[in-house]
Amino acid sequence: MTPHNVYHQAPDFKAYAGRAEPFENGKACYWYQHIQAFDDALNQKNNQTNQPKIALLGFACDQGVNRNQGRIGAKHAPDAIKSSFAKLPISYQTQQNFQSMAGIVTDAGNVVCDDDDTICPNLLEIAQQDYADKISTVLNANALPIGLGGGHEIAWGSFLGLWQHMASAPTPLANIGIINLDAHFDLRQDQYATSGTPFRQIAEHLDIKEQPFHYLCVGISQFSNTASLYERACDLGVSVIGDDDCHRLDWQAIEQKILAFIAPLDVIYLTIDMDCLAGSVMPAVSAVAAKGLSLDFVERCVLLIINTGKVKVIDMAEVSPKYDIDGRGLKVAGRLLAVMVEAVLSSSPFKSLPLSR
Repeated sequence: MTPHNVYHQAPDFKAYAGRAEPFENGKACYWYQHIQAFDDALNQKNNQTNQPKIALLGFACDQGVNRNQGRIGAKHAPDAIKSSFAKLPISYQTQQNFQSMAGIVTDAGNVVCDDDDTICPNLLEIAQQDYADKISTVLNANALPIGLGGGHEIAWGSFLGLWQHMASAPTPLANIGIINLDAHFDLRQDQYATSGTPFRQIAEHLDIKEQPFHYLCVGISQFSNTASLYERACDLGVSVIGDDDCHRLDWQAIEQKILAFIAPLDVIYLTIDMDCLAGSVMPAVSAVAAKGLSLDFVERCVLLIINTGKVKVIDMAEVSPKYDIDGRGLKVAGRLLAVMVEAVLSSSPFKSLPLSR
């Protein structure tokens, strides 16, 4: 039996491979050719064109999914998503925005929760804290972390990393908002932390700290949440755009709801549970959506949210390669990651967190 432990895994650049275009000009380039290790990019601080803007950080863990009675397998997703993304070409516009692409997008490795596929007391909590510390490190370097799960228990770690970074500043805490594209509220009560509890944990943390809980869920399915979860969401003041509304309202109405939520906030943490997508689009998840959202709708939401300039942490959760069909799910995950990366890089240069209101 493998010892149960948590450790940091350095970036595996053998996973970064793709097409070569020796007969094209220099703009025929792909992400795999320019991604560097986060630590290496930080060591190039004398070269201002190579300052890391984005760090991909894997959370190779589905201990929370196992605890939540789900289908395990998401711990194998981080490197698979990175590989799918790295094969994609870098857009013309992004290349125009930077003198050099080297080190702009970096790989910070993976936090691995090695649990031998068994439920292990305290192991998830250790992994979440380790991951949170690395999120804080990326933020301290003025880069934007994109977490790649793993189960949606990644959300508590992502939020905690953001909180630690902001709480360590000498200025007042910013007003934080969370936007979750998901079929589920993930507000469950349980005997321990799971992939279904992270936003209840966040709400309780903020209550202890006497801070408001601003939480918007987009894509919620009435058939994926019990009445008790709807009641808890109501008690916590959660804003909801259900999956039916996502299909039946026009885009302008959706856009207004999202922007109205964001307007009074300083900082946004954006999290995407890939089971928000229709099962025909995203089969590679623990809980396949019977209805779900279109990829185009999710991309429009992501672009709208990132273009506000308030997003400081992003993560993607619940991709499970073992349930993929012909690589479709990983192609979707890689494309969505590319959309987010390009959106961040096309916005104004990433700056330090606005810590004062």
